[in-house]
Amino acid sequence: MKVTIDWLKQYIDFSQSTAELAHELTMLGLEVDSIHDIAYQFDGVVVGEIVELNNHQEKSNLNICKVDIGKEILTLVCGAPNVRKGLRVPVAKVGANFPGGMTVKAATIHGYHSPGMICSEAELGISHQSDIIMELNNEAQIGDDLKSILGRGEVVLEIDLTPNRPDCLGVIGVAREIGALNNTKLKKPVINITTSLAKKIFDIIQVQIDNPESCPRYTASYIEDVKIGPSPRWLIQKLEAVGIRTINNVVDVTNFVMMETGQPLHAFDYDLLEDQKIIVRHAKKGEKFTTLDEKEHILTDTMLLICDGKKPVALAGVMGGLNSEISNDTTNVLLESAYFDPSNTRKTAKMLGISTDSSQRFERGADPEGTIYALNRATQLIQEVAGGKIAKGIIDNYPKPIGKREVKLRVNRVNQLLGTSIKAKEIVDILQRLEFKTEILEDFIHVIVPSFRVDIEREADLIEEVARVYGFDNIEGTNHSTVPYIDVKTDLEKFTNKLTNILVGMGYNEVLTSSLVNKEWAEKFTDFPTIKLRNPISEDLATMRPSLIPGLLHVVKWNKNRTLNNQLLFEIGNVFHWIDNTQQNHHEKQKIALIRTGEINSNNWLEKPRLSTFYDLKGDIFTLLGRLNVKIEVAELSEKYLDHRALKLLLNNTDIGYIGALSLEIQKILDIDDEIFIAELDFEVLYKNFQQAKKFQQIPKFPAIKRDLSILVEQHIPVKQVEEIIWQFGGEHLNSVNLFDFYRGKQIAQHQKSLAFTLSFHSLERTLTEEEIDAKVELIVKNLRSKINSELRS
Repeated sequence: MKVTIDWLKQYIDFSQSTAELAHELTMLGLEVDSIHDIAYQFDGVVVGEIVELNNHQEKSNLNICKVDIGKEILTLVCGAPNVRKGLRVPVAKVGANFPGGMTVKAATIHGYHSPGMICSEAELGISHQSDIIMELNNEAQIGDDLKSILGRGEVVLEIDLTPNRPDCLGVIGVAREIGALNNTKLKKPVINITTSLAKKIFDIIQVQIDNPESCPRYTASYIEDVKIGPSPRWLIQKLEAVGIRTINNVVDVTNFVMMETGQPLHAFDYDLLEDQKIIVRHAKKGEKFTTLDEKEHILTDTMLLICDGKKPVALAGVMGGLNSEISNDTTNVLLESAYFDPSNTRKTAKMLGISTDSSQRFERGADPEGTIYALNRATQLIQEVAGGKIAKGIIDNYPKPIGKREVKLRVNRVNQLLGTSIKAKEIVDILQRLEFKTEILEDFIHVIVPSFRVDIEREADLIEEVARVYGFDNIEGTNHSTVPYIDVKTDLEKFTNKLTNILVGMGYNEVLTSSLVNKEWAEKFTDFPTIKLRNPISEDLATMRPSLIPGLLHVVKWNKNRTLNNQLLFEIGNVFHWIDNTQQNHHEKQKIALIRTGEINSNNWLEKPRLSTFYDLKGDIFTLLGRLNVKIEVAELSEKYLDHRALKLLLNNTDIGYIGALSLEIQKILDIDDEIFIAELDFEVLYKNFQQAKKFQQIPKFPAIKRDLSILVEQHIPVKQVEEIIWQFGGEHLNSVNLFDFYRGKQIAQHQKSLAFTLSFHSLERTLTEEEIDAKVELIVKNLRSKINSELRS
């Protein structure tokens, strides 16, 4: 954002030097990047008046001008379209110097000697206007040096604004900040419109808003019989100083008011609008539109268009159309001032690769209540610089009013956070300088946020306003905030920390991955319909993840490609999917996922490495759940992304997750040879069933008695069922059941498998006898035989 010192002084009085002002604005949060002077870099240019004008005999586009420069009359050749008798113009005599080091010399042009030249603003380095000569008013005295007429150049401040301060994308907004700093009143231009046209605007144009969610407000005015031409010097000087190329008086006014107020406007050639209508609607999918820069764009059905009765005429908030632009033939102007949805404008500009001064302001958030002021200001200025008659009334179509934001501000909270002792009246004074409406109640201040401050939503935002205007330098470094340094953690935070610490202690590394994944990849890990974004950045980030596993697998792949083969990873995050194909209700749940791949142990003299197995991950999951005091059951599982080694985890007969080996099909897609073992559990269920209490368990004083039990059972009988029978009849002294051998082979029948357990018995009160342990083992064997038809293996 560029502003000039002289422009600021039109709206606010201040006495600071330019350097002081730049420093104070920076301390307010409006960082001044640079200060530079725009100086006139020409010499030897004087004011002249064209006293006689004749057409060139052979070249119809050239004129032979006799120009009075005071001490003499020069005969000069000029081809500018606006040259005319009685016009006062800048004249560069022979020897005059132009920007860039060029010196004016006498020349013979198509048979006529021209000892100098009549200058355009571009030739003098004043502006970009090169197709017409510069016009001076009659107050410029013939023969005077042009520099003395123009006065000094502009001093420009370039401000690096943060995206949350669109209110300062206008000179008035910056002036307001200076006024708050100096406690001086803002002087906004007074609007005084004379409506000399008998017509009412409602008889001239009708406005229809089909998509109010994208265009909550649309206002317009009408000016008839304007005369399109070059802008006056003051207008050109201001626009060129802030980096905006001048075009013509009407378009320049819209740009001037945009830079002044921060509200973008657009001027249409009314006679090019069909059916006397403006329709604001979303584009049709695939609809084409050509913007002012002569580029054709293919639109989506989320992009907003301004249309007349038959065709689009502007890309709302971004750029006007080539088919309705203001030209030299324009006589009637329809002026638009609207509020467009910031998100919609930003998406449109980004998708089409267009960035304009208008789009930058709308996408950050314009002032919905500033549309009419900017409209009236521009209407008045157009009449001043281009003439014309203004229709009675304005269009103000506001189908979706934007409500006022009200915030409760506690005085003690201000002082707690800032470490100050500012009184309520001083806080109110600061906020009122920034045009907030305030009311002091019992123990807080009720604040109504002005519509141009779109960044203020909560109490902390208001405290920041108080701090920056009060002055960070005024907050003493010896003061201390009364905000506690230790944040009391919630039960959920405590649980998350405990779970994370357990896994980190087991050797796992926590990772964070994007919640957006490739649609095809996402669908491999769910049977539910996936949620696709309407306007994704790319196809690889187009779908909300239905599982944490896809993101973790990409991390594994990335690490494997960099020879990091041994990986233990986990992630806690949310997953998403539609509940059904109607896509009306979505499901969002927090989960925890683990991945294990590569070798266990390093290759050293003490132990040899081995590859991770399904049972390693299973052991990790059971260890984790045991540390959380969550007791689960398991069942067989079949999923398209897992091979036959997979278990469903159940808690009170509710599915809470799974453990399994990744399928060979997905491993081939990833191009990874090592087996990958994965697990995903419902984080919320774990949290709800987590048992924080710890129970002391005494170390036995008496020796344990162990018995090995080897049995033959049918292949289909799960080990879990065998263990349940052992525990059921093992008695109160049975302490552990450990499966130490599993065998299928030639020595036993094909329909059988051999299981070998070590049973450990002990008592905390006495030494157990062989006889009572033998009796318990015999009871276990008897029930195994009767319940699952097992046999003792000899």
